[in-house]
Amino acid sequence: MKKNRFNALNLFLLLTLFLLAACGNDDTAATSKDGSSDKSSEEKVLRVGTSGIYPPFVSKGKDGNLEGYDVEVLETVGEKLGYKVEWTVAEFAGLFGMMDNGKIDTIANLIAITETRSAKYDFTDPYAYSGVTLVVKDDRNDIQSLEDMKGKNAGVLLGNNMHEFVQKWNEENGNEINIKPYQDVSGTYSEVALGRLDAFVDSKITAVSRIDKEGLPLKLASDEPVFSTDHAFPFVKTEENKAFIEEFNKALQELKDSGKLKEISDKWSEIDFTTP
Repeated sequence: MKKNRFNALNLFLLLTLFLLAACGNDDTAATSKDGSSDKSSEEKVLRVGTSGIYPPFVSKGKDGNLEGYDVEVLETVGEKLGYKVEWTVAEFAGLFGMMDNGKIDTIANLIAITETRSAKYDFTDPYAYSGVTLVVKDDRNDIQSLEDMKGKNAGVLLGNNMHEFVQKWNEENGNEINIKPYQDVSGTYSEVALGRLDAFVDSKITAVSRIDKEGLPLKLASDEPVFSTDHAFPFVKTEENKAFIEEFNKALQELKDSGKLKEISDKWSEIDFTTP
């Protein structure tokens, strides 16, 4: 009888310790992005989509990892807010659809704030400013504006704000420009150098970087931009995202005030991204 009582007591103590340990595990469960308890997650994660081929903002380095101004800005803000940044590389034309479907939280690809996008998405404060230019062969002096592109072939990245702008301008001015959209921008500058395109429409910052990096016989058509844009990170309109954007903007402002944002800009280009 004593032996049975001893075994029962041991069993009771073991069960009590087990229950206390389980309660302790519940109390230390990780917090997800929306603030709820999530046992399956050990850290907060910001899921970011990108094309991965838009230097100096985002591209793959020699080690195969993503690098660039957008990448470093997001990684730095994420670290300040306690978020791990999780990257997904896909074709640019599909990135907004991925965000709409909840597969990613935001996009890092020098995304311009436009009226159309602002109606559907909430944006952070701008982290970069740029002008849009025409890239032409270095021996051409007949192209300096969109007006000069009438009757010629203009390349654009499918679905981006420059594509939308040129398409709208073309519709309002006689539809005389032959617009050629590309899914992938990696070979577009070579198309201009080979004469298959008369010009490619791109941000001035990217154009200067690519012309220098690729060593192609190209130049900017003019010092005057076709138009200028502010760039920020978009999010689907939800109350949770609005709260996150407020946190993000505070951290971004700290980077601006400390000079860190300009330091990151100077690292990736001779052109200052951080001022209009």
